[in-house]
Amino acid sequence: MYLRKIDMVDLSGVLSKENGGGIHPYHEILFISDGVVTLQWMGQAYLSAAPALFLLPPNTPHVLVKQSEVCRFGYIELDMLGSTQFPSLVHAISWNGMQSNKDPQLSAFVPIYQTASRMWDSYDPQSPYQSIAEDLMLLDIRRLLLLITCFLEAHELRDISPSLEAFRYTEDANQRIQKIMRYMESNYQNPMTVNLLASHAHLDVSYFIRSFHKIAGRTPLQYLHDLRLNAAACFLSTTQMPVQAISDAVGFQSIHYFSRLFKQRYEVSPSLWRKQDT
Repeated sequence: MYLRKIDMVDLSGVLSKENGGGIHPYHEILFISDGVVTLQWMGQAYLSAAPALFLLPPNTPHVLVKQSEVCRFGYIELDMLGSTQFPSLVHAISWNGMQSNKDPQLSAFVPIYQTASRMWDSYDPQSPYQSIAEDLMLLDIRRLLLLITCFLEAHELRDISPSLEAFRYTEDANQRIQKIMRYMESNYQNPMTVNLLASHAHLDVSYFIRSFHKIAGRTPLQYLHDLRLNAAACFLSTTQMPVQAISDAVGFQSIHYFSRLFKQRYEVSPSLWRKQDT
């Protein structure tokens, strides 16, 4: 992990609302320490009051607009150097969506915002530890990303994998399958089998497949393939990732299997599709 750029910005008293933004091939952490802002990202506008923390994967355009007289924020651009510690795009969307309607005093949020705030303390030029400031910040960044990943995994488990006790109060298989679909959408890049999904839904496998097809219009495996191929097409359009890396990133165990499915859907190979799309 490499710190490409670190900065703190104080827009308090600045007449212009828009702070700009842009797009770059690096991961970014954006921490709103004071005030209210709107982040325009991925076709959504997130109105958030401090403290707020946004995760911006590479090649995703973003614009920050101040909404209060006092407005201070810091940002860090990271070259992950192949590390997978930064949450995926799906997880970033989930996390960023929480920043508009949150209770920062919630026990699960407290260590995350405390860690983010401490990162900027390390950046203080008056700090007696300036000579090791970058090392301290890298440690805090790793801690921050781990905390967020753990939070999101726990959040998904609560929402997606309800206990058997919870299912005693509902016999609606449709609701269970809808939750499984959301689980697949958030975890498409991870290994999963139909048997495992049926187990999460507490349904017999054959009944699960029939019910899933009735709701989604396709089998669970077809739905999973669609999610992975959609993600792959996005990566091909917006990044320079090699086809092998994309195949791995979206959850295929074999690049040959990935290429065959991709060609069946788009009628061209992933490499040719990328050339035609640019």
